Amino acid sequence: MDQRLKTSRLWRIPVFCVACTSGLVACGDADSGDWPGARGTVTEQSAGLPAAPGDGAVALGLFGRQDLIHGLAADADLVFVTEPLRARVAVHDRWTGEEVAELPPPPGGWLLPFAMRVAGEGRLVVLDAGGFPNPAAPGVPRVFDYDYQFDRGGHHFSAAPTRSVSFAPIPVGFSEDIEVLDDGSYVVSDVVFGALWLVLPDGSIAPGVVPEAFDRPLPGLAACFTGQPLVIDGIPFDGGGFAPGVGSLATNGGHLYYGNSCLGGVHRIPVASLSDATRPPHERAGDAEVVSPAAPGVYEVIKGLSFDRHNGDPRLYALDTFRLRLVRIDVTTGSREILLEDPLLLDFPVTSTFLPGPGASTLLVASDQEHRFAGINLAIQASIFRLPFLVTRVVVTH
Repeated sequence: MDQRLKTSRLWRIPVFCVACTSGLVACGDADSGDWPGARGTVTEQSAGLPAAPGDGAVALGLFGRQDLIHGLAADADLVFVTEPLRARVAVHDRWTGEEVAELPPPPGGWLLPFAMRVAGEGRLVVLDAGGFPNPAAPGVPRVFDYDYQFDRGGHHFSAAPTRSVSFAPIPVGFSEDIEVLDDGSYVVSDVVFGALWLVLPDGSIAPGVVPEAFDRPLPGLAACFTGQPLVIDGIPFDGGGFAPGVGSLATNGGHLYYGNSCLGGVHRIPVASLSDATRPPHERAGDAEVVSPAAPGVYEVIKGLSFDRHNGDPRLYALDTFRLRLVRIDVTTGSREILLEDPLLLDFPVTSTFLPGPGASTLLVASDQEHRFAGINLAIQASIFRLPFLVTRVVVTH
């Protein structure tokens, strides 16, 4: 099957609309110079940031940046943050919020560093989405492994790329997230075509759940037209009615969990299904199930899925992006509880990660203020950003 010959219909999807609810940071004719700090020097702010109590959590700003942030990863000492439009990955001190280094770019440089995971001690995995969705010049996602070291006493950071995997032979609409499986494989999501691809430990790429033909998308995974204009923190928001498919990822207990902006809610599929050799990749989609559905008639985008695996918490933590909330989900019953709702500390939250270590469970959340960007929000005439873009620290109290 020549998959490239079967992609033409889905490329007719308005490129602009893909960005509106997938966590993208720019699209269409938007220029990176429209973003604050895009032409100037990056600064970081860690003093005087806000704090807020919640029902089951307490939040406070850890650090802020003048440029848009998106991807987030952390270890016992460091926090990594992607700045997609500046094509850089910043490295911060976990405890002080201070920027300590920049992750060295891979050979040829970054195109659109987007999502990250810490895959083991001293090993970082970065998903470079390859560019914004463009039917004339499809982006080619790349996955980079880095080995890094940090000398806390000397405050010295060093890192080098050790592996690069390119999706050049494979049609990908837009790759939003990456997750690390227990066997060392990675899962990469495609929010346009509705696919889950595997990067195997040997660096080869295999289909996990992929349409048989890309003009016949899989229900429950692919993008669609849905939704309606909303009001987010008093700001009218119109994303053009297009909703991406499978996006944010997290794994726990033998399942891969994912958000789906087309359907709302949280879904999951057994990890074993992704490599089931007894069925073709498109049939594996039948193993997916809804974990926590959206309320009837409610259009929602759930992102930033995280499990606190360091403390053995089986509940799923997720970001209700449009409603500026952090929720906790019982994956057995699907019931949700709101832990935090704050328009400043959760200012269109898109990614999260738990910090490792003993003590209280601590979740980091990055917000990118997409509802305040006129290049994404059709309902406003000019961008109305509130600086800085924040990484928020949330301490779970019960």
